[in-house]
Amino acid sequence: MSYLKSMRLNQWVKNILVFIPLFAANEITYDKLLSISYIFISFSLVVSATYIYNDFKDIEADSNHPTKNKRPIAAGKISKARGYIFMIALFISGNLILFIIKNSLIIFSLGYTLLTFLYSEKLKYVKYFDILTISVLFVIRVLLGSSAISVVTSIPLILFVFFTSLGIASGKKISILNNDSIVTSRVKNFLNKAYSEEELLFTLKSSFQLSLITYFVWIMFIKSLFLDSLSSVLLVCSCIFLFVFNNIFINKSRLGLTEEVIETTQKDSDLLYSALLFGISAGLGVLI
Repeated sequence: MSYLKSMRLNQWVKNILVFIPLFAANEITYDKLLSISYIFISFSLVVSATYIYNDFKDIEADSNHPTKNKRPIAAGKISKARGYIFMIALFISGNLILFIIKNSLIIFSLGYTLLTFLYSEKLKYVKYFDILTISVLFVIRVLLGSSAISVVTSIPLILFVFFTSLGIASGKKISILNNDSIVTSRVKNFLNKAYSEEELLFTLKSSFQLSLITYFVWIMFIKSLFLDSLSSVLLVCSCIFLFVFNNIFINKSRLGLTEEVIETTQKDSDLLYSALLFGISAGLGVLI
């Protein structure tokens, strides 16, 4: 059970982004859906390997964290030797499956791994690069999905993912700054020295505004919006739900509640319902 927990299976939700190009291009077939599903699982194994590496890298900080201290590695439930063996096994198996499916996908997997390594080692403590790196990692997920089915993802869609993740990353940093239960933390010390809350809040709000704009440009790009069609109504509704989610997320960040975005969204009904309604209305709007 400890090994499963160390994989952070709930974080695999982020890797659903590999499906976006398939649905955005509206090229859903059984074979492509099955192929993307295998890619989702195999890439998630690689991502889990990077989580384990990061947990060993941050073991001291996590041990003093009010919630992260329950993670198996921080709690001492997995030894360093066994943890690294498990990490390597996940990394090799995930990349092997990707290579078998389509060998060019390895480029994205290795690029993601390298960038994650640089983030854990250095970029996490470099102003602006700490949030930009997270955004690029999300974009890599989309590009992986595009390459898998050989479609070109539009620039507005890529920018939407980039700005949305940039806002989420900024909110995460604000939450750390405002979480009084985090006392001794290298990340918090860095954030206190590098940023002001106002600066991060400006970045968060600006990123979400740009994400909304690029999303609207994207739906205009793929659909001609006429309110007499059901698809257009659904896409307009998705814009509204995205706006609602963004505003709720900003407020939660200011309260110090969005350090762990997935867990917060799962537990907070307002965030969860607005996110689900956005995803459902956007998906149906594109497919209809």
